[in-house]
Amino acid sequence: MSLSDNIAILTAISNDDGYEEVFKKQLQVHLDKGDIVVAISASGNSENLVRAIQYAKEKGNKTIGLLGFDGGKLKELCDQFILIPTAQGEYGPVEDIHMILDHMIGSYLFQYIQTKK
Repeated sequence: MSLSDNIAILTAISNDDGYEEVFKKQLQVHLDKGDIVVAISASGNSENLVRAIQYAKEKGNKTIGLLGFDGGKLKELCDQFILIPTAQGEYGPVEDIHMILDHMIGSYLFQYIQTKK
C-alpha cells in the first residue's frame, strides 16, 4: 500500500494535523503486526517519513529505507537501508537509482505472488 497515493487523505491530514503527520496518521489506521514499512527519501530527513518510521518501530514493525546523500536521520532509524551516497543536493542520481530499485522490487514481488497462486 502506498501512503502517498490518496490525494484526499494527504490534503485532509496535512490541513488538520500538518504535513509532518501525513504518513504516521495513515499508519495508525492501516499498520498491522508483521507489516514492513519502506521509506524512500533522498535526504533521509523528511519529518513526515521520520515520524512514520518512528511510529512503525514503536509498534514493533520492521523498517527499510531507500536513502541518498548521507542517509540522514532515517539511516539511524531504519532496521535496514540501501544508501545511494552522493553529494548533498545531488537528487538526480539518487532518484534514478531509487526508481530502478522500485521497479526491480516490484517485478520480484509480482513474480513471487504469481508463483503462490
